[in-house]
Amino acid sequence: MDKITLLGETVEYIKSLKQRLKQLEEINMALSSSGQDAGSFKCEDIKVIPSRTHSPTQDMTQATPEDEDTLKIEVVRNDCSQEDTAIDIFTCLRDLELTVTHASVSTNVYRIHATIKVKMPKQSSNDQFAVCSEIEEALRRCLR
Repeated sequence: MDKITLLGETVEYIKSLKQRLKQLEEINMALSSSGQDAGSFKCEDIKVIPSRTHSPTQDMTQATPEDEDTLKIEVVRNDCSQEDTAIDIFTCLRDLELTVTHASVSTNVYRIHATIKVKMPKQSSNDQFAVCSEIEEALRRCLR
């Protein structure tokens, strides 16, 4: 993972921590106003110390049953062209004659994360796990 990607993820993590801290400050104020002492802290008291460790997200292609009629497909790819990868994913799903009911595609400089929900194919067997395996294999072939 390159430094720019790591920096972006770190910034997002810090934002989420500050948001959580503000929530805790509100709880603290509510407790203080009710006469209880919850200690005091402020968002400005937090110091951010850069870490040399990170957990890179591995490439992943996974299809799982969500309910009787819906399958959830998740694809994560690093170091790729996001536009080409997104086109390849949806082309593959079209070739498999799957109907997309929902799609969420997030990208940054070198990574794409797609979460897609599709209807269970009508002509397929009732074994959702077998269908999921077929979809995973087809997506892996398309994304090589």
